[in-house]
Parts: sequence; C-alpha cells; structure tokens
Amino acid sequence: MGEHPLVICDTGHNLEGVAEVVKQIQTTPHHQLHLVIGLVKDKDVAAVLALFPLNAKWYFCQASIPRALPAEELHDKALTLGIIGQIVPDVNDAIALAKSKASPEDLIFVGGSTFVVAEVNNYEAQERTI
Repeated sequence: MGEHPLVICDTGHNLEGVAEVVKQIQTTPHHQLHLVIGLVKDKDVAAVLALFPLNAKWYFCQASIPRALPAEELHDKALTLGIIGQIVPDVNDAIALAKSKASPEDLIFVGGSTFVVAEVNNYEAQERTI
C-alpha cells in the first residue's frame, strides 16, 4: 500500500494465517513495526495477539460490521498480555495515525481480520490526517 514507510496488509485471520504473516514480517527489513489490528468476536484474541512481536507499536481498530470486536475490548484483552497500544476505532484513521508516527524505515502492517483489510482506502491516492 505504500513505501517509506512500507505499508502492507494481509487477510490472515486465524492462528495458522497469522503465524505465516509474522514469519513474513520477520523477514522484511524494517526499523520499527507498527501493527494496525482488528479482530472479530469469535477469534481466540489472546492467542492471535501473542503471535505478533510484542515490541511493536499497536493501533487497535475495528471493522464496521456487527461481528467486529470493539477496539476498546481488543485493547483491554491486549493489556492482559502486556501489550500497550492506542485505540483508533476507524481502520483508515488508525492507518493514518500509524503513518504519522512511523519513520521512513518502518513497517506498518494492517490486518487481523479480512473485514479490516476490506475497509482500507488507497493511501497513495488519498492521504488522511489525524
């Protein structure tokens, strides 16, 4: 979705899919990892979050569907794992915030749910500000 910082998204949304995503993140050169994450209510939230590097910068969002886990609840569940992040319910606002905090050498990953990725706007054509 963009370069400098590199912005990627993936629809891996179960333990196996997220594990593969994390392998790819680990092989992608970057300075700091920023995670824009949203999940649906029926996932094992703790298990999914625990797969990601805990030293990332976290932005919790939610898709605009009834199955979405509210960003506030996702944040609260992450806190129980020692993960600290920001709540930005709107997917595109969360991406914009991550981009504003990232350096050109960073990596921004957007995912956790297919529904989150489906809401992503084209950031090369349209920049948002927070």
